[in-house]
Amino acid sequence: MRAEALAAALVLAAAPSLAGDLGTEVTFASARGARFAVQAGPPAPRVLFDSGDSDAPAGEWDVLLIQGELPDPSVRFMALRPGGATVWVELAVHRRADGRFWAKGRFQRKAGPLRLRAVDAGIAADHEVTVYSAEVFADSPDAPAAAAPPARGPADPAAVPPAHHARAAWGARAPTNPLSPDPMPWRVTLHHSDGRYTASLAESLQEARFIQEFHQDGRGWSDVGYHFLVDPLGNILEGRPLGTLGAHTQSNNEGNVGIVLLGSYHAPKNHATTAAQLASAAALGRFLVARFGLDPDSLKGHRDYKKTDCPGDLAYPKLPELRRAFDVPRAPAIAASPDWDGQRGSSSAAKPTTDR
Repeated sequence: MRAEALAAALVLAAAPSLAGDLGTEVTFASARGARFAVQAGPPAPRVLFDSGDSDAPAGEWDVLLIQGELPDPSVRFMALRPGGATVWVELAVHRRADGRFWAKGRFQRKAGPLRLRAVDAGIAADHEVTVYSAEVFADSPDAPAAAAPPARGPADPAAVPPAHHARAAWGARAPTNPLSPDPMPWRVTLHHSDGRYTASLAESLQEARFIQEFHQDGRGWSDVGYHFLVDPLGNILEGRPLGTLGAHTQSNNEGNVGIVLLGSYHAPKNHATTAAQLASAAALGRFLVARFGLDPDSLKGHRDYKKTDCPGDLAYPKLPELRRAFDVPRAPAIAASPDWDGQRGSSSAAKPTTDR
């Protein structure tokens, strides 16, 4: 079978117009994401995947970011703006040893669709490539003023956070710039990482390193955007230090603690929340309510602030249960969705180190 005849299929799901926190998600025929198989072939330039013209993102843009899984480093990504001269811009690919990658390209700033292409640069073995998301944004968008904080309840400066893995435990890099202080948060936003659904603590620590790299080097932020990361096993990882301004909910970061669930809780991946994961998110919420006096009803999903699928159709319905769990000394059980293999979430999570 000739490699040029290989069928590269988009694996897509109904999608919103926006994703991430920087700008507009790129969709193709109102669908998002891509997965395509490739075969090793002659060491000649050949197209492995072509998206066709995308839907036109809203507004002007000059930066394209994609991220996903790339088992073989010998795959190049290129993009162009349809309708003008055929000038393909090669994306700078940053791939980790475990195959997680992100790629970035810069273009002339204007509105309009794009076309994405993957090209063989010497593939050695058959494999499958997954693009979780493609996103365009203006490098320096204007940001409207933030909402005013509401009245808060009593605060307890001595409140102790739940056991978690500190930044040093997952090898966090230092912020690239000083972080802005935000000492008295009054709201919480739930996200999903739209990435790897980790199956062990080691994988979660590795995924945290990838997310920080993607945020710092890809998006140009000072640090990982979220304050806490929670994996399917219930492990809590410290992200951006609490008390500093996050970068997870554009134009609404002030006073906002960002909690991200590792995985993609939306089509086409449809990862499932687990009891251990939701219990850890609830424990974080109870700590934040006690420490800062914030209202449990201040918990929202990312999509409550902007048009995005985040935190996913399978995680977003958990918000009412989490709000109730934030508001009690001992949280009631939260029903878990089946895990990816059809099993219920286990409470035997990898035991995290305690960081007070």
